[in-house]
Amino acid sequence: MLVSVGKRHLPVCGQPLRLESPADHQLNTISGRPRGLTSNSVHNLIDRLLSAAMTVEYTKEVGNTRCCIFARLLFRWRGSVYKLLWRDVLVYIVLYTIISCFYRFYLKDPHKKIFEELVMHSVRYRNLVPVCFLLGFYVSLVVSRWWGTCLALPDNTNTAVLLATHIPGNDRRAFEIRTRIVRYINLTYCMVFSQVSAPVRVKYPDVQSLVNENLATELEGRVLEDAERHGCRDNKWLPITWCCQLVQCAREEGFLITETAKETVVTELLNLRRQCGALLDWHQYNIPLVYTQVVTYGVYTYFLFSLISEQFLDEARHYRNYEVDLVVPVFALLELVFYLGWLKVAESLLNPFGIDDHSFEFLNILEDSRYSAFVISHTRYGQYSPEAQWRPPDEDRLEIVNLGVLPGMIGDIITPDTVLGSSI
Repeated sequence: MLVSVGKRHLPVCGQPLRLESPADHQLNTISGRPRGLTSNSVHNLIDRLLSAAMTVEYTKEVGNTRCCIFARLLFRWRGSVYKLLWRDVLVYIVLYTIISCFYRFYLKDPHKKIFEELVMHSVRYRNLVPVCFLLGFYVSLVVSRWWGTCLALPDNTNTAVLLATHIPGNDRRAFEIRTRIVRYINLTYCMVFSQVSAPVRVKYPDVQSLVNENLATELEGRVLEDAERHGCRDNKWLPITWCCQLVQCAREEGFLITETAKETVVTELLNLRRQCGALLDWHQYNIPLVYTQVVTYGVYTYFLFSLISEQFLDEARHYRNYEVDLVVPVFALLELVFYLGWLKVAESLLNPFGIDDHSFEFLNILEDSRYSAFVISHTRYGQYSPEAQWRPPDEDRLEIVNLGVLPGMIGDIITPDTVLGSSI
């Protein structure tokens, strides 16, 4: 089966790729293997695969419930509420101080009386704005959306495992089918992520950038560009179509032994497409703007009037509830931190596709997907090692069994000693 592009054809089934580059570059282009993946980089690779996708990670520091452990979190700056609020708190303190000095040192008695009546009037009506009610529903909605986006992040690990399981073998054709499917999946990821993430869009602005990163060949790039020129806005799903066609080729050529195996792989590919589509939906359909505007107006209006209602009045006038002049509005500042911090949390989570401290790092997710999928689907890494020295455990004690390595299958790179740094 061939896909026509002008006078050239894209081989999809039963034919090897026509490659024009040197041998090493051919392998990278066929498989989409990230540059620099060598035996010396496996330790770094595993560290990257175990790293979190979030910019700010702190759960490793709270392994128990001791008070000192959680107290440390209060003094962190990156990703903290202090980083979100310090400008607003500073502006509030400056405005409050200006109004307080204006009342204390500039106004005369007749005008002071008017200002004091305004303060007491503001106190009576400031709680009419249901700030807690607005923020509660809004933050709950935003956090639910953020978590839904997190669950919608696609993962190609299952597909790579299925490919390594159902299309095993060391011959060139089996390797080509596995790695081309993985590369097409990563190509889909790049095209989808570039629509939702600005950093990915900067790194992969067009199809040519995907070709330069070995995610697509020149011929495949022309197919995608040709489809886009002819009005196909969903050309990002073409690589998934190619994957399904390659699976059918593998079935016809005998690499997939049973029809059930083929259906399993195709189902997993369609599930990846569904996850990518769900991610695009989360990006496209936002929380209604009017809801965001109402909550923002409500919170900032509340604290704008609190600049008046939270003023301390002259003790000599003996107003009720104004017997003490603290000068510094301690409780007003605490209220500002709680309510405005609540709003800032919602604002920081509103767009998980952004570039702030609480957004998903799509570039790291993408690179980790490329590395992990290649390692799993590659023959050298993805084949199991039989237990050559297994023996029944002793009744008195259980001894850990040493895993033998089958020569020529996975090499010494994937043994427990080299990967985990200690013998099993």
